Amino acid sequence: MQKTKLAVNWIEGKQPVQQGMYFVAVRYQTGFGAYEVIAWDGEQWQLDASINVVGWIAFDDFLKNLDISWPVSDQKAGAAFNARYEAHKDNFKPDEFVEVE
Repeated sequence: MQKTKLAVNWIEGKQPVQQGMYFVAVRYQTGFGAYEVIAWDGEQWQLDASINVVGWIAFDDFLKNLDISWPVSDQKAGAAFNARYEAHKDNFKPDEFVEVE
């Protein structure tokens, strides 16, 4: 796999306003730094207090900068979904989408 350099506009020195998942740069007590995907609950990062978040970006904003291929093994399921969608798309308005767990 070829590496691609990606510039990230890190937000530093302030906390997120909204709850959600964030792509973060963290610094551990050992001095080691890493990238993580961490939840922000609206008040604090959901990780050990000894880990310092030094920069963050909303995970959704991070993903908008990537064009990642989908796993080949799942493409048949995607094709089946698209076929069902095309066959029944006139039965639904765009705002009627419901996600079921």
